[in-house]
Amino acid sequence: MKQQIWRTAVIAMLLLSCHSMLAQSTTKPALHHRGDPSTTDRPVVVKPGKADALIPEDASGEYMLGHPGELVEITMQFGDLSGYISRQGDGESDSGTPLTFFFDQTTLRGQTLKFTTRQIHGIWYSFQGTIVRGPGKTREEDGYYLLTGELIEHDSTQKTDLRRSVSLKSGRQLG
Repeated sequence: MKQQIWRTAVIAMLLLSCHSMLAQSTTKPALHHRGDPSTTDRPVVVKPGKADALIPEDASGEYMLGHPGELVEITMQFGDLSGYISRQGDGESDSGTPLTFFFDQTTLRGQTLKFTTRQIHGIWYSFQGTIVRGPGKTREEDGYYLLTGELIEHDSTQKTDLRRSVSLKSGRQLG
């Protein structure tokens, strides 16, 4: 019995010792101050960003597509492009129903932006163009920016591509 207690005590001491060593070897998370690059021995590594777009990020927002409530929403952030097209359905099954075509594939490079939307009821959109300064005097006015380029409405059921050159006014940016 004494021998069994002694073994249990030795095993417990070994486990505590191992636990203590492991606890000492792991570092606690902490904030580290960056030193002056000219005084440190480590080189400073600068990774090239993918944000090579020349379109200002404040051009993000709504662009009026034509009819009230129909728009293209553009979001540019950190060199990434996202957004959607919102419009009323005009087919037999979706007439008058709000449809949202989210961007599926996007490119934002230099002055050019491109996107292709996801497909809904056999319809999807693609766009290639840019955003330029419009006639609006302040961001609180419609048309401060213009989304200009070629917008194509693809219809897989009718096998048609409706191409049109567009110059869509930005909506008012409040705040």
